[in-house]
Amino acid sequence: MKTECTISKASNILGSKWTLEMIYFLQQPLRFCELQDELGRINPATLSQRLKSLEAEQIISRHVFDDSQRHVEYELTPKGKDLVSLYEHLTAWISRWYPEEAK
Repeated sequence: MKTECTISKASNILGSKWTLEMIYFLQQPLRFCELQDELGRINPATLSQRLKSLEAEQIISRHVFDDSQRHVEYELTPKGKDLVSLYEHLTAWISRWYPEEAK
């Protein structure tokens, strides 16, 4: 029986299109529409599916506010915040090997 390597597990969780970008923008709480605006061309159904997936992995949390205008905000959990250091390493890697992309 072949064992799964650690990177495969990370890839399964984070490897879907838009997921890394979503985690980046959710360093601050955002509503669905705000996150969609930050991401640009993402389809609402795709965004919804990715949010549900990240919530199931306990990387983000969903908060429903029942004020005069009911709304939902998403933000990183402590588990999700732990991923933020990846961006520093990825940014350094891009700057080193693809300097034209790091502008």
